[in-house]
Amino acid sequence: MNMKKLIFIFAALMVLGACQEKNQSTTAMPSDADSIYTNQYIKMHFVKEPERCLGLIDTAEMKGTMTVDSCNMMRSYVYNTGMQDRKQGRLYMRKVLDRKGIDKTSDVYLSALDGYTTICMSEGKAEETLNAALEGIDLARQRGLKRQEASFYATAGSAMELQRPGSGEAYLRKAIDIIRSMDDAGAQPKASYYMSLLAQRLGENKKYAEGAQVCRERLAFIDEMEQKGIKMPEGYFEKQRGGAYCVLACLEAELGHMDEARRAAENFEKTSYAMTPTGQFNILPYYVKTGNKARVEELSERREKLLQQGDTISVLYRTLFINRANLYNSLGDYRRAFEATTRASVIQDSLTVRERNSKAEEYEAKFKTQEAEMALKEKEASERIHLIIIIALVTIVVLGALALWRIMMDRRRLNERNHDLYATIQQMLEKQNEAEQALEETPETALSGNQQLYQRIVRLMKEQKPYTDSNMNRDSMAQLLGTNYNLLADAIRECANGQSIGDFIEDWRLRHAAQLLAETEDSIGLVMSASGFVSRSHFNTLFRERFKMTPSEYRKATK
Repeated sequence: MNMKKLIFIFAALMVLGACQEKNQSTTAMPSDADSIYTNQYIKMHFVKEPERCLGLIDTAEMKGTMTVDSCNMMRSYVYNTGMQDRKQGRLYMRKVLDRKGIDKTSDVYLSALDGYTTICMSEGKAEETLNAALEGIDLARQRGLKRQEASFYATAGSAMELQRPGSGEAYLRKAIDIIRSMDDAGAQPKASYYMSLLAQRLGENKKYAEGAQVCRERLAFIDEMEQKGIKMPEGYFEKQRGGAYCVLACLEAELGHMDEARRAAENFEKTSYAMTPTGQFNILPYYVKTGNKARVEELSERREKLLQQGDTISVLYRTLFINRANLYNSLGDYRRAFEATTRASVIQDSLTVRERNSKAEEYEAKFKTQEAEMALKEKEASERIHLIIIIALVTIVVLGALALWRIMMDRRRLNERNHDLYATIQQMLEKQNEAEQALEETPETALSGNQQLYQRIVRLMKEQKPYTDSNMNRDSMAQLLGTNYNLLADAIRECANGQSIGDFIEDWRLRHAAQLLAETEDSIGLVMSASGFVSRSHFNTLFRERFKMTPSEYRKATK
C-alpha cells in the first residue's frame, strides 16, 4: 500500500467519524452503558453530587449522548441549583439562547428562555427578566402553547412589580385567565399559584379589598379543583387553602374587618401550611394588626435565622429587613424600624457593588474565552500541517490505539454501570430486609391469617435456611411449616408481591448467593451449590435476570 492510499484511507475514516459524531449529537440513543450520561440521570443526582455531574455532562458532550444545548442547560441547572452559583447558571443558559443558528421557535429555546427568566428573577435582575419574559410570551403565543404563555405572563408581572409597584397586576390577571380558559386539568393548579401572587401584590400595593376578593376567588377555585377530582400530591389542597386563608387574614385585618380576619386566621392555623416557615412569616401582618408583638418578634427572628443559612447579600434578605421595618413601624417600635431600614440599605449597597463586579467578571470571562478559542484555532492549524506530513506513518498505530481505547472505555463504562447497579441492588435488598424485619416484630394479633403464616415462613427462611437444600420444593416447605400447599401459596402470593412458591424459594437462594459472592472468596461453583442450585447455567440465567449482571460481574462490583 503506497503513501497516497494510506492518506486517502485515514482521511476517509476521519470524515466518517466526524459524520457519526455529528449524527450522535442530535439523534443518538444512549446504550445501557451510557445511561449515566443522560439528562434523566443527571437531573436525579445534580443536587447531591454537582461536581460529579459536571464531569458527566462533559463526557456526555464528548460522547454525543446529549446535544450541546442540553449539556449547557444541564450545566446551568447544576450551577444554579446544585452549587448556588447563579451567575454561572445564568451564563450557561445564555449560551443556549445566543448559540448561532438556534431555532427560536423550538422547545429548546423556549425552555432555555424560561430557565433564564427564573435565574434572573432570583438575582433581582428585573429588566433582564422582563425582556426575556416578553420574548417568551410572543414565542409561546405563536406556537399556541398556552401554559408556557401564562408562565411568561406571570414572570413578566413579577418583574414589573420589582420595577414599579402596581404595574404588573394586569399581567398576573392575564396569566390566571389563560390557565382557567384551558381545557387541561393538569394546568389548573397553576392558576391557584398565580392567584396567590396577585393577591400578595395587591396587598403590597395597598389594594386590600381587591386582594381579599382574589383570595375568596382562589378558595372557591381550590374547592372546584378538588370536586373535579384533579389528581394532586397528598396535602396539596390543604396547603393551598392555608396559603389563601393566610393572605386573606392579613388583608381583612388591614381593612379593619377583624372578625373576618380572625376567622381566616383560625382556618389558616388548622392547615399544615401554618407549620411551614413561609406560612409563619406570611401571617406576620395579621399579628401586627392584632398587636401580638411577641409573636411578631418570634416569627421574624425565625425567618432571619433561616435566611442566614444561604446568601445574606440577596434581594430576598433585603426584603426581609424592609418587611421587618414596616412591621416595627406599625407596632410603634421606631428604634427597631430604623435599625431594620439601615440593614436593608447596607444590603442594597452590597448588591449594587456585587452587580457591578459581576458585570465586570462576566465581560472578563467572555474575553478570556474568546482569547482561548483564537489560540486553540491557531494551534489546531499548526498541528494540522504536521499531521499531514506524518499521517501515513501513524495510520496503523492510530487505528490500533483507537480500537484499544474503545475496548478500555467499554470496560470502564461497564464497571461504572455495574458499581451503580450494585448500589441500587443493595438499597433494594436493604428495603426488603427492613420490610421482613418489620413483619417479624409485628404482634400476631395485629396480623391477618395469611400475614401470620408469612411471618412464620420468613423466620424459617432466616433461621434454618432450608432453601440451601437443592431438593427443597413447595411440598417439603409446606411440611416444614405444618400446613398445606394451598394455604402456603395464598400467603406467599398475598405478602410477597404475587410470587409463586417456586419463585419465592429461588429469590431467597439468589439473595443468599449474592451475600456469599460479596462476603467470601468461594468459587462461583461453591456459591451456587451452597445456595441450593444444581445447574450452573440455570443459576447464571436466574442471577442475571434478578440482578442484571452475571455472578462474576456482581463479585467484581463489590470490590
